[in-house]
Amino acid sequence: MIKKYLIIFAVFGILTAPTLMTDALFNDASANDSFDKKIEEYLMQNPEVLARALENLQDYYAIEEAKRQRQSILDNADELYNSSSDFTLGPKNAAVTIVEFFDYNCGYCKRVFPSLMKIVEENDDVRLVFKELPILNENSQIAASYALALDEQLKFLTYHSKLMSSRGSINPTFLERTLKEIGVDVEAVKSRAADPAISETIDRTQALAGALGINGTPAFIINDEIHPGALSEDRLRELIAEAQGQKSKTTN
Repeated sequence: MIKKYLIIFAVFGILTAPTLMTDALFNDASANDSFDKKIEEYLMQNPEVLARALENLQDYYAIEEAKRQRQSILDNADELYNSSSDFTLGPKNAAVTIVEFFDYNCGYCKRVFPSLMKIVEENDDVRLVFKELPILNENSQIAASYALALDEQLKFLTYHSKLMSSRGSINPTFLERTLKEIGVDVEAVKSRAADPAISETIDRTQALAGALGINGTPAFIINDEIHPGALSEDRLRELIAEAQGQKSKTTN
């Protein structure tokens, strides 16, 4: 009972009423009922107080979630930024690293793809880490496993570009045709894709996404901060500029 009223007082900021609090906490049940009614009447007469309290509570949860995510990024930094299973684009010692979680059947991922490639190409101090997160359907899983089974970065980038530039859903026929177009042995890729190590890589990425609170694609991590959704080119440039500025401050 005491805990209940302390929460009420903390939320509504009415600890300035000591007499009322004492009566509510320590008198008999009828006094407690009376206090409940007074609280209800006050809120009914002043609904803006409840609105402010809920807004403060939402802000609190948002701040706490941001703290949790940032700590999770730090705890999983090696898997996030340095996994040997991931393909990357850009110098390893780049000032800014972008991590993208994506699905080949994700229309929003395809929407942001041209802007993302353009920005990485224009900035020689930006590195991009590709995180395969096939969450939409089985064909997404197949597409991701084929990507991870490719043994050359250039082949991966070509395959990735073709899939991200395609319209509509990805299916096995399209995937095999794409593999042929990029000049790889289709059966060899399919064989490597069946290796348990490939599914383990995807499982680790899915577990990492879960730890970070990422439940959809695309999702980006820039400068140790999570940015979900299809970011516009302007927003991407803004975030990268901020990260470059912060990096410059830490090195000076």
